[in-house]
Amino acid sequence: MKDKPARGRPREYDPTEALAAALGEFRRRGYTATSLDHLSEATRMGRPSLYAAFGNKLEIYRKAVRQYSEQSAERRRHALFDEPSLGKGLRDYFDEIVAAYHSREGEPLGCPVLSVISGEAAADPEIGAELAAAVGKTDSLFLRRMTMAAEAGEISPGADVAGLAVMLAALQHSLALRARAGTPRSDLLAIAHAHIALVLTAAGHDGGETTRP
Repeated sequence: MKDKPARGRPREYDPTEALAAALGEFRRRGYTATSLDHLSEATRMGRPSLYAAFGNKLEIYRKAVRQYSEQSAERRRHALFDEPSLGKGLRDYFDEIVAAYHSREGEPLGCPVLSVISGEAAADPEIGAELAAAVGKTDSLFLRRMTMAAEAGEISPGADVAGLAVMLAALQHSLALRARAGTPRSDLLAIAHAHIALVLTAAGHDGGETTRP
């Protein structure tokens, strides 16, 4: 006896493309101004289908950001942690950041977290928790890199590792705001590289190509 064919229509959307399209709407409009109708139009999915596939508006946003982070994490990790030169690693990392804060067409979008939900964080505890987690993650990332630099002798033994990490995180936050305001990429890169030079000087980094064991 043959198996009966599966009932129902096949899924007509690609989850990866749908979440990318949804995140584009959030980044262009901001969280509050992005309606389910906007998301429905961008993803070409009806509202019931959106709910069934991804959940409510906050869950759509969370899943879209998670996908974005997973897609970009390896490139940024490689730039920051695999490059033996601290200076080059920081420059490569922030080059990636500046590129990510614009669309492929050059549209200034800013950070998919800081530029999207910061206005709602004080009024909505759930969104506030999302923002706090993102800020904490950035702080931890740079603290880990600067701790590695200290342990490898890339910076002065007495360097303020935690303070330097916060300075780098603040640079990333500033770039997100400036990108959203329409600052040209070339200017953002100049700001990033100048700030990195100040951080390296404060860290006592000699500018050499230090190779970690």
